[in-house]
Amino acid sequence: MANKVELRYTRVSDAKRILEIMSNPNFIYTNRKTCTLDDEKEKIRTFSAKRKSGEAFIYVILFNGKVVGGCDLNVNQRTRHIAAIGYFIDEAYWGKNIAARAVRKITRIGFNELGLKRLEILMVPENAASERVAVKCGFQKEGTLRKRVYINGKLCDAHLYARVK
Repeated sequence: MANKVELRYTRVSDAKRILEIMSNPNFIYTNRKTCTLDDEKEKIRTFSAKRKSGEAFIYVILFNGKVVGGCDLNVNQRTRHIAAIGYFIDEAYWGKNIAARAVRKITRIGFNELGLKRLEILMVPENAASERVAVKCGFQKEGTLRKRVYINGKLCDAHLYARVK
């Protein structure tokens, strides 16, 4: 079973590994704030309630059984049929098609298990790797949203990619 990509719900025991991945200074396209291990564990403890309420479905990405990243579906609470997909991969695993495989899996979950009708991915225009993942997974560019996301405290434009069922 070489090069197997799986998703599973995030556990508190994943906190140290997630913090290790997200602390990489080369993660320049995120607005994640620096936190402690206790902060990360506390955040993960909220994930079960978010899942039960239908607000968010948050997974770790496993590559050959090892946590190498994460991905999530954040459901629009007004419409309930749209969700945003987010994902990140440990730099040591960049370029191995892991993000695309994880996004395909979470897309199936969103459409087939959760009954969502529209999935969206936002990324800053400079994040060419994320754009390639979206395209590989059948998402279509719908436009650029001006001053849509905060990245490292700065308000930035974002490309919007979407896929509908």
